[in-house]
Amino acid sequence: MPRCFVLVALWAAILIPSAAVADFIARHGLSSPQYQAAFDNSVSKGFALTGVDGYATPQGVRYAAIWNPGGGAPWVARHGMSAAQYQAAFNQYTAQGYRPVDISVTGTGQGAGTFAALWSKAPGAFVARHGLTSQAYQGVFNDLTGKGYRLVDVEGYATQGGVVRYAALFLRTQGPAWLARHGLTSGQYQNAFNKAVGQGYRLVHVDGYWTPQGVRYAAIWERRKGAAWVARHGLTSGQYQSEFNKYAGQGYKLVHVSGYSDGGSARYAAIWSR
Repeated sequence: MPRCFVLVALWAAILIPSAAVADFIARHGLSSPQYQAAFDNSVSKGFALTGVDGYATPQGVRYAAIWNPGGGAPWVARHGMSAAQYQAAFNQYTAQGYRPVDISVTGTGQGAGTFAALWSKAPGAFVARHGLTSQAYQGVFNDLTGKGYRLVDVEGYATQGGVVRYAALFLRTQGPAWLARHGLTSGQYQNAFNKAVGQGYRLVHVDGYWTPQGVRYAAIWERRKGAAWVARHGLTSGQYQSEFNKYAGQGYKLVHVSGYSDGGSARYAAIWSR
C-alpha cells in the first residue's frame, strides 16, 4: 500500500453539541481528546464505532463519529496516526485477521496526513489503497471491479502542490447493482444524484473534499429497496445541526457524515435512514 503525504485547506469550525437517540450516538466537531472521551464513553455503554471522519480546522483536527449498539464482530479503531503509524497499524491488524471498513485522512498542509481508521474481524477478500492520483485510482477501480470487487469506501484529499489523491476500500462480495463517481462539482454531484435516484439507486456513501479548483464529491450508490432515507450536502454547521434534529425527531438515524472545507468554512454532507 503506498503511503501518502497530504495537504488539506484549513477552515474555521464551530463546535456543535452532541446528539444522540436511543439506538445510536453521533458526535462531531470534536478535538482529539474530546473524541477519545466520547469514544470511551460510548464503548462503555455497549456501543461500537461504525464510522469516523477527521477534518482539519484552524484549531486542529476535528472528528465526527457514529456509534451503534455493539455485539457484532470484534473491531479495533485508531485515530491521530501519522502515515507511518497507519501503515504499521494496518499491517498489524490485517495480520490478525481484521480488515479495514473505514479510513479517513486529514491534512494540515505541513507534511504527512493524520489518519483515522476502523478495522473489523469480518470475512471477505479486500483491497485497501491510499495515496492514489485520480488516474491511478481510476486504474485500480477498473482493475478490481473487473475482478468482482465492490467499492465500499472512497475519500478524496488534496496533497502537496494541490494534487488530489484518493483512499479507497474494495470488498470482494456479491450484492445489488451499484455505481460510483468521483471528482464531481456540487452541481455535477446533484445531477448524478438525481439521475441515480431516478433509476432506483440509493446513496450509501458520500465524501466531500477540498481541491484548488473548489469542493469536489465522491459517492457510491446501490440499486436496492429499503427503509426511507434522505441525504444532504453543502450544509453549514448550523444547517447540519438543524437537519440532524429534524430527522432524528422523525425517527431517522444518521448513517454517514463527511466534513470538509468550502471557502474556508466547514460544510457537511450526510445520509440518514429511517
